[in-house]
Amino acid sequence: MHNIRTNFRKFYGICKELFENQIDSRNNFRKYPVPPKMNDLQIVSLSCCMEALGIDSEKLLWSKIKTDYPNDFPNLIDRSRFNRRRKRLTTVIQSVQSLIAQRLEGLSDAMIIDSVPIPVVKLVRERSFKSFRKSFETAPAKGYSAVNKGWYIGYKLHVVIFGNGVVQQGGITKANVHDINYLKQIGSFPEGKNLLGDRAYISKTLQMDLFEQHHIKLRVPFRSNQYACKKHPRKYKAQRQMIETFFAQLCDQMNLKRNYAKSYAGLATRLTSKLSGVSILQFINQLNGQKLSKIKHALSF
Repeated sequence: MHNIRTNFRKFYGICKELFENQIDSRNNFRKYPVPPKMNDLQIVSLSCCMEALGIDSEKLLWSKIKTDYPNDFPNLIDRSRFNRRRKRLTTVIQSVQSLIAQRLEGLSDAMIIDSVPIPVVKLVRERSFKSFRKSFETAPAKGYSAVNKGWYIGYKLHVVIFGNGVVQQGGITKANVHDINYLKQIGSFPEGKNLLGDRAYISKTLQMDLFEQHHIKLRVPFRSNQYACKKHPRKYKAQRQMIETFFAQLCDQMNLKRNYAKSYAGLATRLTSKLSGVSILQFINQLNGQKLSKIKHALSF
């Protein structure tokens, strides 16, 4: 189940099928003057595989490979070079998740949107921290977490999933960005589905825009002081529970709240790899006829 070489082959085979029309004869996404020792598809596959196995430290991964699999990765490159190329291939890693979502979107008629806090700096270092401050646009901000009932410094991971737990899309914003502002900037949605959210997404204007542009019905619970307040249907509450399960899986299996990145680009690459890793596990479950959301045992079949 946790054999890195065996699982890497599974991930590599799935990625090769997904990008069949986008790679060259050497399995690269771009032309190199000198072909690299490790091709682009191997970088993408290993990035998703390590996150799916709960290995979020590149140093730990390299130690395991060199100790336990010394002859199974003959094309392994230096860890620092892998890290640089992994960052450059972030958009490709993100495409893994979107391509799988396109294949599985017909299995559910509902979508759920929510966000989870991603702290990167301790509050005691609010004035002195230097990490992530390379650019103001990508620097972390101070925000409030209603779930943890406290302030934190970092970002938010916004995720849209289908009712069966499949990741539809995700994005990163600063911690002080309101959830509804992220929803407003999403440009594409599968049409004709229900979109379930919490009270943070209450907006009559946005509700009309989503219906006119994508034929999507935004379903959010009423506030108690709203005009013509109605009780939120129980079936929507039950469906919304899926995203809470999804976030719990990210925190438990993917170590979502543990951060080793020192830059926004590094953090974005890690979060993107986690979402794509989850998508591949869900795709493996679909191929094996298992429940899509049971990702913890996906590699045991």
